[in-house]
Amino acid sequence: MPGYDTDFEGVSGQPEAFLSVINKDAFVSVTTFFNHFVPHKEPPLALDIRSPPEFITREDLRGDRFDIQGIDWALRNTTRANVRSRRAAYEESRLEAKQLEVRERIEATPNRDNYYSFKRLNTNHQVFIPHFQLRNLLTATSHDDIYYAERDLVLRTDASGGAATVIQNLTKERFEGNRFTITTLASSDDVLIAGGFEGEYAVTHLSSCIDTPTTIGHINCRSRESKSHITNHIHLSHSRHNYSPQAVLSSNDNRLRVLDICTDTFLDCFTYTHAVNCSATSPNGQMRVVVGDFRETLITDARTGRHFEALRTHTDDAFACDWADDGIHVATAAQDSTIVIWDARNWRTPLKTMRSELSIPRTLKFSPIGGGPRTLISAEADDYVNIINAQTFESRQVLDFFGRVGGVSMTPDGSSLFVANTEPTFGGIMEFERCGWGERRQSPYGDDFENDGVVADWASDEQMEIDSRVVCGLHARDRRGLDLGNVMV
Repeated sequence: MPGYDTDFEGVSGQPEAFLSVINKDAFVSVTTFFNHFVPHKEPPLALDIRSPPEFITREDLRGDRFDIQGIDWALRNTTRANVRSRRAAYEESRLEAKQLEVRERIEATPNRDNYYSFKRLNTNHQVFIPHFQLRNLLTATSHDDIYYAERDLVLRTDASGGAATVIQNLTKERFEGNRFTITTLASSDDVLIAGGFEGEYAVTHLSSCIDTPTTIGHINCRSRESKSHITNHIHLSHSRHNYSPQAVLSSNDNRLRVLDICTDTFLDCFTYTHAVNCSATSPNGQMRVVVGDFRETLITDARTGRHFEALRTHTDDAFACDWADDGIHVATAAQDSTIVIWDARNWRTPLKTMRSELSIPRTLKFSPIGGGPRTLISAEADDYVNIINAQTFESRQVLDFFGRVGGVSMTPDGSSLFVANTEPTFGGIMEFERCGWGERRQSPYGDDFENDGVVADWASDEQMEIDSRVVCGLHARDRRGLDLGNVMV
């Protein structure tokens, strides 16, 4: 993985041009695109002439007069659909040859489902992306506890857009003269952990009754030969032996490390051939999927770190993976725009190979057990979040907006999906609410869709009643999402 993004400033406050990477894949900002790439009969009224309100709710929407980001397209004599269509055509014309080849080879997955509907945008909360390839800067443990990164701060807000409170203040932390710039976030149960550019990490115990200080640490087995120690990704899992939380750090120095949260001790350090960009541990703790700056997807023994399968489906570096709560389904995504689904019972052939809507898929997250009919969230670098039907992998819902995606996170019960939209003027933290399943949805063209397939969570109702990961009872799950099936995004 390359070094810093172009908009990062170093400790001295000067742009670190010698470390900058030009993100050729980034979409043009919506303001620039509208001004320069949408035909106008007369000089248009600039999009950013007026800032959107502090929050936008479903009740505020007025079609082209007020969309989910507060933009009045009618005032500018156009429609959102027209701008979206032109923007998609323009960005497709900028794709590299390998991405165009994927689009020609893999048919687009039908966009016919209705899993989530827009609920709210809180514009006062902005995630900062320090590196264009790392997009896990938002995590939620409930509707009341949404955590996001802003340079060297981790802030907390809630679904109603309450004032931000500082959870981790890392402004005074330095390592070899460099400040702690947050590159990734993860949370689970009562633990919040942030990773940084120099291999730093910061752990906060969220359920402590007293004001417990944040634990600051640094990766072990650090090699001076490595030019970069960026913490690319962190995920949390439980120890197979005592159920204490463990953090798995994927690092740019070719290493994957396992940290015991309770003792602040590294238990393992595994070395691979190139940078490790993401990993996910199976629910039983026995296996781990590892992806990085290598074309193979590695399925490893979580205890030894050695791989027993090297799956060759991607043609470029991979930055996202996840392991579903059923222990069977595994997903990976790479810069070649492909998303590959595997069945852990048979590694010979993938279940499905899909492509992104348009941008590069940067984040993958399966819905939690107990969260309703199973889905896979695929967040792209710009403009799109795909909600993939994880029962059949044959259909999806595409959420579209304007802006770079800084991260996505679902509540533990799956009822809300939060998206960090980093568009400077029209961004913020977006909430999408889970809809009813199997209800009819009317398309913009007057047609009706109806979801096919059997309603299925990751486990049966009987199994979920005794599964500690499930946060809602049967009746609460049945009530969730009622009367939202006909709400259009």
